Amino acid sequence: MKPQTFIVFGRSGCGKGTQIKLIKDYFDKVDQSRKQVYFATGDAFRDFFKKNSYASSLAKAITEKGMLQPLFLTISLWANSFLNNLEQDDHLFIDGSPRRLEEAMAIDGAMKFFKRDNVIILDLIVSRETSKSRMLGRGREDDTEENTETRLNWYDNDVVPAIDYLKSQPGYRYIEIDGEGGIEKIYEEIISKIKPYLN
Repeated sequence: MKPQTFIVFGRSGCGKGTQIKLIKDYFDKVDQSRKQVYFATGDAFRDFFKKNSYASSLAKAITEKGMLQPLFLTISLWANSFLNNLEQDDHLFIDGSPRRLEEAMAIDGAMKFFKRDNVIILDLIVSRETSKSRMLGRGREDDTEENTETRLNWYDNDVVPAIDYLKSQPGYRYIEIDGEGGIEKIYEEIISKIKPYLN
């Protein structure tokens, strides 16, 4: 099997992190020889907030308002992660990036730089209603009623164009996944749809 790259999209609360963990477990079984590199935008920002610096306090305030972080900051987090951790033969899993068109262009540049071809885009489709219900039910401090609506709007207005851009570029395979079902059912659909592209 060649090194694989997955970019996983979906509205907040769709289960991206859970499904990526399951896919990573699957790869642990079928390709034990390769290291896995995982980057999650949300986790990266939560770690950044813990630094208690001037920059982290500014960024934390943006998240607390349910707004998108500045483009330069988001790119710097995943770029540094790739530069410090990604090797030629690693599998790569990206959760939560890109979040806007300009970032999609940057991440496409990174994929070309690192010679990551045949990138698989997994798009977990859930309704706005399902996303909102799951966000409000997970108990995070920043998941307020107002913030969930803001996030749902920026997903439709900013993230969807990013997905459309990557879908239109050579070297990407777009796979749509029904994210409304149970965890196991979603996982089974993902594995069945990605298997033909694993080589």
